[in-house]
Amino acid sequence: MTLSIQAQMDQMRRAWPDFRVLVGATDWLVTWEGPLRPLAMRYIVRVSMCFGRQLSNAVIARYAPRVTVVDPLLRRRPEQPEEAIPHIYPNRLCPDRPILCLYLPGSEEWSFRHAVADTTIPWAIDWLACYEGWLATGKWAGGGVHPTKERAA
Repeated sequence: MTLSIQAQMDQMRRAWPDFRVLVGATDWLVTWEGPLRPLAMRYIVRVSMCFGRQLSNAVIARYAPRVTVVDPLLRRRPEQPEEAIPHIYPNRLCPDRPILCLYLPGSEEWSFRHAVADTTIPWAIDWLACYEGWLATGKWAGGGVHPTKERAA
């Protein structure tokens, strides 16, 4: 059964009380922002999800949670500036804030039956820990499949 936006918000409030709902949450769209500290650094992340909506002259597409790092902005390794940050999707709306690749789309790892609080946030913590390791060593410890342009958000 699909979890409603309200159920998602209730679970996030209980599990991650430092996350706040940004202005404009509706019964079909929500955006949270809050702090995560996987290892050494503290990050502010933004998580948005949309159940989709038919408006009078437009259709707003449904999408699974999208996580971006608001602060500090993700950066490439200084010693390898041409090397791309692993496991990200381009963000057309805000190019300096790529969308984190937390699971393989179409793999059934995430669905609208899953709680963001129990899946997306722990996956973001893991991703950020792998990112910190990659910055230090140049090796991505998280495994997974790198996204391709065909799957870009």
